[in-house]
Amino acid sequence: MRTTVAVLAASATALGLAAVSVAAGTTTAPAAKQGTPATKAVPGAALKEAIEGEDVRDFRSFCDSWMAKLRERNAYNEAHIAWDAQDGHVTGEYVGYGADRTCSAREEPGQVPIGKITYRETRYRRQGTTPAAAMAGAGTIVEQTDVTEIFRFAKGRWQY
Repeated sequence: MRTTVAVLAASATALGLAAVSVAAGTTTAPAAKQGTPATKAVPGAALKEAIEGEDVRDFRSFCDSWMAKLRERNAYNEAHIAWDAQDGHVTGEYVGYGADRTCSAREEPGQVPIGKITYRETRYRRQGTTPAAAMAGAGTIVEQTDVTEIFRFAKGRWQY
């Protein structure tokens, strides 16, 4: 099984470095802002020690919302399979997302809060004589990828 980590480095963005997304295989550089000093997000209340868990800045709610978006994407992907017809059979693949997830967040004094969501992404293949017949049967797992996405808390909300 291949493991992919999607990384959003809040510190890299804050420092003006390129952010890397390993899962997408892309690198993007943030837009330069001239005449604006770099600032760090400071928690509303002075934090004395590090705190960790799903309840940091209501990360649990954000995590549930994120996973709901993945369920919607899963349904869309399954409903919009591109079918390939050959020799009287059709074959199609789509990406699905598992319901199992881990969500954790950490906030340290003077630092930007960071949250992490881990879930499984699965690529399925469906085959049959028609698209309806293919959808009626069980899909075959082609590939599974464990995905970790990292978020930062800035401007009053969790950001990707």
